[in-house]
Amino acid sequence: MKDKAVKSMTVCGILIGLGAMQLAAQDETVYYLNGDAVVTGQDCYQLTPSQNNQTGSVWYADQVDLNQPLDLQFILNLGDNDGGADGICFVMQTVGTGALGQDGEGLGFSGADFQPAVAVEFDTYQNGNQGDPSVDHIGIVSNGNVAHNAATSIAGPIQADPFDGNIEDGEDHEGRVTWDPEEQVMRVYFDCELRLEGFVNLIDDIFLGQSQVYFGFTASTGGATNVQTVCLSANILGSAEEGYLCPGAEVQLNVPSPDGTASWAPADYLSDPTVSSPICIPPDGLTEPLVYVVSYIDQCGVEVLDTLSLTVEAMTANVVGVSDLTCTSDLVGVIGTSNFPGPLEFQWYGPQGAVSADNALASISAPGDFILVVTYDDGLCSAEYDFSIALDTASFTGDFPDFAYLTCDEPAVTLAPESLSDASASVSWSTTNGDLTGSGSSVTANSPGLYTATISNPGNGCTSEDEVEVVAADAAPVLNGGSVDPLTCLTPNQPVVGAGIQDYAPFGTGNLTPVISWINADDGTTMGVSPATGSIGPIIDAPGTYQLTVEWQETGCSSSVTVDAVEGEDFGVDISSLTFPNVLTANSDGKNDSWYPFLADLPDVEALGVLTNYALRVYNRWGQVVFTNTGQGFASGVPIRWYGDGNGGDPLAAGAYFYIVDYTSTCGDSQSGSAEGLLHIIRE
Repeated sequence: MKDKAVKSMTVCGILIGLGAMQLAAQDETVYYLNGDAVVTGQDCYQLTPSQNNQTGSVWYADQVDLNQPLDLQFILNLGDNDGGADGICFVMQTVGTGALGQDGEGLGFSGADFQPAVAVEFDTYQNGNQGDPSVDHIGIVSNGNVAHNAATSIAGPIQADPFDGNIEDGEDHEGRVTWDPEEQVMRVYFDCELRLEGFVNLIDDIFLGQSQVYFGFTASTGGATNVQTVCLSANILGSAEEGYLCPGAEVQLNVPSPDGTASWAPADYLSDPTVSSPICIPPDGLTEPLVYVVSYIDQCGVEVLDTLSLTVEAMTANVVGVSDLTCTSDLVGVIGTSNFPGPLEFQWYGPQGAVSADNALASISAPGDFILVVTYDDGLCSAEYDFSIALDTASFTGDFPDFAYLTCDEPAVTLAPESLSDASASVSWSTTNGDLTGSGSSVTANSPGLYTATISNPGNGCTSEDEVEVVAADAAPVLNGGSVDPLTCLTPNQPVVGAGIQDYAPFGTGNLTPVISWINADDGTTMGVSPATGSIGPIIDAPGTYQLTVEWQETGCSSSVTVDAVEGEDFGVDISSLTFPNVLTANSDGKNDSWYPFLADLPDVEALGVLTNYALRVYNRWGQVVFTNTGQGFASGVPIRWYGDGNGGDPLAAGAYFYIVDYTSTCGDSQSGSAEGLLHIIRE
């Protein structure tokens, strides 16, 4: 189960910064529960019941900014089973409010949802493979790995309670985690005592430059169990020490007081100066700063004194860098500004597709009316700025060929647009390395070179350019003739390989279209080309000389090469000495394990390789056919080595068998024959 949202019953909410306090608009704090976590009431959440292999997580709905200090206090209860497991983690991560990890020793933190992430583990079970000590302990780990002996470990482990190795005592324990971005240190407190410090650059080294993260808690059980809970006060985050406020806006001030009480001075414009989260409602005409001093008792009984300063003024928006679009500048870069400090959200509105923005920075690519809306603290204050950008930047274009060719039959070529985007467009030509005659939109190119067409819009002077490369196309194709492997009994049909055109762009640029033909040079017949060869060569089935001719379709220039095909040494081999063994051991000793014929006069030639058809029948002593390699009739027999198996695939018993073989060789002159005899299968 994931993303089960639960709203606390007190107000807190939209963050504008972090420190000892929190400034927020009125809203409800939302926590998201996942896995086996449930609400138990009064801002408390049971992360796991006392059952095997449970996993739960709870996440604060809003992200926090690691560029600001963080001070979080909470109550942990790790159960009352001293032999239980596995513990609770305080976690910061970037995946979102549905993150949930593995059970057991993973503490709900192990897994892909926590890469990147950082966790403070309150571990109540010793897993030796993770480098855990025998006592209940605290450690700072990262990136979904709870092992203290891994490179992802940041600090610890250290005994959680310096006076007692067991924190599974059924008691509530005060937990506290602070983050100091200036010193780049995480500090962990347990029962109001500083227990561990971890020095780490969270933004750069853990979160890879991302400063906005989610925080919450995970827990798990495995073979051992415990009821594990965490209590999070609704005002767990405090207001920033400095903030901005527009007149007439209502904001909620907040300090993390466990009992909800505090003392604010002065009491001006506060709904109740004795509570930890009063609402501040300054009058519309107020423009001077508000400074409040607040004192409260934290969960460890220590009095905390903080100062909150609010600058109250009307929020304004402005845009810097507004200028006209021109033909030499098709983008206008503008910057949104405000008298309020960040974090600010900038939203740009204008004609569809005309604005490309990255918060305060925007690029305008088309004229029109535009609006910038700047918001502060998720809409607590906002301001607008209207502006316009106008200029006709339309330019005309033409349709031109990429290449034109000078051939022997046409030593000059006419250059002209095939079409223009507007009938009023004018075209002029220029070249830096060619020979150009004529003027206007149609000219003559007399030599190779790069010719530039400038298309002008007479209405606004905007221009566009297109280029045509004129190429001297009087060179013939450069060819590779390729080669043909000798024609053999095994391979009577051989492809021409390596035949082709060395360069499809023989004139430096652009591809020409080849017209390819093959002929048998001995008799002049045309050859087909087999795409299966992967080249432009045909399949050769007879010795002879073959000619490749390639002509450039655009120029008519051509060239030819030839390739010779010859017979191999075994082409037309005499099979009259074909001999069949009379013993098949079939015992997998590597000797006589298969039965096949050989050429007594040509022992180096593979006999089966020169046979076209090979119909083998094997009979037992009762005259029953026990094996045949043929399909429908003997003519379909395939030359094979026989390993003493029957047609069903089972090995035949040792003993005497009678064989009959009909065979044919069409390698060279056609030859055929038959053989029969006794065959002994030995299986010892």
